[in-house]
Amino acid sequence: MKPLYKFSFSEAKRSGETEEFRESFRENIRCRDFLDNEIKEKFDGMYLPDECAENAVKEFGYDRTMWVIANTVLERDGDGRFHSKNRDWAKSLNIPKENRNYEFALRSHSCMVDGLAGQVQEMHEKLGLFSGKHIVQSDEPQDYKGKLLVIRADVLKEECRTPENQLFLASRGFGCSPTSSGRKVYGQFLSDGEKTQFYRSDFVGIISNEYIPEWAEKKMQQIQTQQEQENAPDQTINLNM
Repeated sequence: MKPLYKFSFSEAKRSGETEEFRESFRENIRCRDFLDNEIKEKFDGMYLPDECAENAVKEFGYDRTMWVIANTVLERDGDGRFHSKNRDWAKSLNIPKENRNYEFALRSHSCMVDGLAGQVQEMHEKLGLFSGKHIVQSDEPQDYKGKLLVIRADVLKEECRTPENQLFLASRGFGCSPTSSGRKVYGQFLSDGEKTQFYRSDFVGIISNEYIPEWAEKKMQQIQTQQEQENAPDQTINLNM
């Protein structure tokens, strides 16, 4: 499964990633053709089965499937056959405006595309991933040190996108501070304890207590107990003194 390139061609040029852009663009077109063919073969004149979106996700992953469908919605600006919810969703993906975006827009009827948009969103919601609605809401930038954070789903590889893998316990790094010029946040995945680093922008925010799973609370207690034991002064008495 090839990764989706989410930036503009001008950004790709600045970053020396034009080949990555072109390869992703070609894959977008292949996804378009795949979806158009799924609709052509499976729409019975009344009903569009869920397997159209399901098969595309199996072949291309959620990122690209949603990208191509959303791009189609955006390319048909003013078409009243799209539900307002699907239009808002398409805009939320922040697809860069390019003169050639029409090339990977579906050719199927707008009602079919609208149906696909609903299907793929429903599928994605069933993954139960954490999002902005699960974090502590604050008007002020927050300090991340020692906090349980939610990693943005799109930062993780698609095969690793689970709610468990989104939870990250921050320990240190200039990125923990909202006022620091540094961006790196060091810590560990709560699920398996793997220590690594991310940029501050890779996080949605601090998870709200009401959404912390029971297993995560227990794991945090274990980590806290271990840290207290490691930091406790040595009380051993040397009898040979």
